[in-house]
Amino acid sequence: MLWLAVVLTALPLEVFAPRAAAFAVVWDKTLVDCNAQAQGYGLAAGLSVVQACALCPSLSLGIRDRAAEEVLLEGLAAFAYGFSPHVVLRPDGVLLRFTDNASPVGDPHLLVSRVTQGLEDAGYAFEVALAPTAVAAWLCARSGVRGVWTPKDPWRLALRSLPLAGLPLTDAVRDACSALGLARVGDLLDLPRAGLTRRFGREVVLLLERLTGERPEVADFWAPAPRFRRRLSFPHPVETDEALAFALARIVREWVAVLRAREARVGGFVVEMTYENGGSRSEAFTLTRPERDGQVLMRLMRDRLRDFRPPSAITAVTVSAPLEAAMEGSLPLWRDGQWREQGFRGLVDRLCARLGPESVRALSLYPDHRPERAAREGPWPMPGPEGPPARVLADRPTWLVDPPERLEVVGGVPRFHGPLRLARGPERVETGWWDEPAVRDYFVAVNPGNERLWVFCCARDEWYLQGYFA
Repeated sequence: MLWLAVVLTALPLEVFAPRAAAFAVVWDKTLVDCNAQAQGYGLAAGLSVVQACALCPSLSLGIRDRAAEEVLLEGLAAFAYGFSPHVVLRPDGVLLRFTDNASPVGDPHLLVSRVTQGLEDAGYAFEVALAPTAVAAWLCARSGVRGVWTPKDPWRLALRSLPLAGLPLTDAVRDACSALGLARVGDLLDLPRAGLTRRFGREVVLLLERLTGERPEVADFWAPAPRFRRRLSFPHPVETDEALAFALARIVREWVAVLRAREARVGGFVVEMTYENGGSRSEAFTLTRPERDGQVLMRLMRDRLRDFRPPSAITAVTVSAPLEAAMEGSLPLWRDGQWREQGFRGLVDRLCARLGPESVRALSLYPDHRPERAAREGPWPMPGPEGPPARVLADRPTWLVDPPERLEVVGGVPRFHGPLRLARGPERVETGWWDEPAVRDYFVAVNPGNERLWVFCCARDEWYLQGYFA
């Protein structure tokens, strides 16, 4: 087997929107992690808040959000699921299991390259490594060694030089190893197993056996959720649409990585903003065509939230969406038609995002003989028609005159910019006694200017103009 380990090296920071100033995450009055700007002041994990503020008076602080970290890890696991169906969720990363031939892409180096590229596109801070055992891969990633080791490589020899800090040992065992001068994995492997068991317990020996592949590994594999959900907190509440768009762009990068890895698309999503006063607001987006292009998704959110003024400062933003299966299929014979359809649907999606879904309307056919009642207006997108499809008549124009315009009649011939010549017809339209009575004979007529018109004659020998042909 081959195991690929992905360790998020700045997980507590990942759940906060990036900041250009010094920022640190704290828990129980102690720094858990800090960004590069804070590290420039000499700050590091383990410092107390008092010490950190003394070194950097302008330091901004955020409380560690473990629930948001779990959500982020779920998104990372969903991304990893696109490379392997065997994913193990860890407290600060994921493990992927492959066969010795390594994944759908074949070459282990190519696999690591593709995973690395996807993680970089999503904006994660991470370390990645591949090795024949899960413990070895995790040790390499935790130690910052981006190695690609297969069973044919001298991977056990390479493990000996790695520090013990990357192994999941208890604090008591670490302290004992430090007191004995054991700093490298090789130092621990050289000791007799019986002595290790007496001094450190059986668990340490089992860990070393799993590390070297002497004992099989049992893993609890992760099952993907049918939804994407990502919450991003702001270190300080924001009130501008620029700051909100910056945070949404960070979420969209992760979102697109998950969609591409899962071969999925999104047909609708919800953006929820949490306010400083305790309130919240949700904006629902419905797409006419499932999408996974990050630029398209970001443009829709920008159009909807442009000039948005929240009633109170925003403390967090959440994006959630169901993941739909990809709808690739085969290309049509005439590709231009497909591109025109995509352009039209994209335009409608942008209009809905900018003007609101209630401002974009659509027409649909309705079973009524009278032309002025044969269509209904409704919200976009219109639901699919029930029953057999309606019959579309080629001799009926789409541009109707409402109400019909009465025509002048001279010598029994209707006139509109001159006398009309009846080119086709009649088509009788008649309603029953239970409805508004109507008896009409429709004709396609042509005037001297070669305009094609749709006219009708009612029972009283009166002529009316009903529509124009293109």
